[in-house]
Amino acid sequence: MSKLINVNIHELLKNKFFYLINLICIGAGVLFSAGFVLFPNFNMPEGSDLVLTSENILGFSPSFASIVIPFAASATVAIMLESQYNHGTIRNRLISGHTRTEMFFSNLITMSVAAFIYFLCYEVTVISVAVLAFGYDGYKAEAVLVSLLALYLMIIATGTLLSLVIGNFMSGGKITIVVLVVQYLLNISLVLGMFKKDNEILDLISRIFPQSNTFTFSYGVVADGIEKNFIISLVLIVILCGVGLFHFKKCDIK
Repeated sequence: MSKLINVNIHELLKNKFFYLINLICIGAGVLFSAGFVLFPNFNMPEGSDLVLTSENILGFSPSFASIVIPFAASATVAIMLESQYNHGTIRNRLISGHTRTEMFFSNLITMSVAAFIYFLCYEVTVISVAVLAFGYDGYKAEAVLVSLLALYLMIIATGTLLSLVIGNFMSGGKITIVVLVVQYLLNISLVLGMFKKDNEILDLISRIFPQSNTFTFSYGVVADGIEKNFIISLVLIVILCGVGLFHFKKCDIK
């Protein structure tokens, strides 16, 4: 499987789209730090239990990766899968003796690495701008590391892995359009995170999607109940891997 991962990484690094997305993530990091400070508009929906001010808005900037990175990660998944299906790469790898399990997980690992690089570009930029340009001192190392790890796992589950499963089900169809529409619909869950969730089921559902946790995670103190986000994301990853691998082993490869 290491050979497949190396080939996938090589193809990824040759793709100009990969570098374009990194630049977009860096630009988004600047936008979501500098933009909040220079052009403040903190009006929240009526009934929201969150009050945003010029003093705390930068504390939420890292979480806006939940809006940007799932699109970037999903687009990368779609482009890689379309290339593999349309150019006969998967069929050729089967002929060469690679198993479907190896191909599925080599794709997942490669796409997760790409998502991590996008995520890193965004977070390093957004935190650097907040601290160096605006003197924000609300970030605490433990809270940042725990919250970002939880956020990344959620992005892998509902962004990268979900898109991989959908893409394999489509087997080379209009993958890009479909996965981006799915991510757009998931972004609607952002609204869910703006309101107090007294219902336990609703609270658990909201912990599935990174978008609905944009205003939940704190980077100054570890958020209450964040262990639920970890558990739910890991369970979802296991389930999606099982479903995705089962289908990929059974589907026809043309």
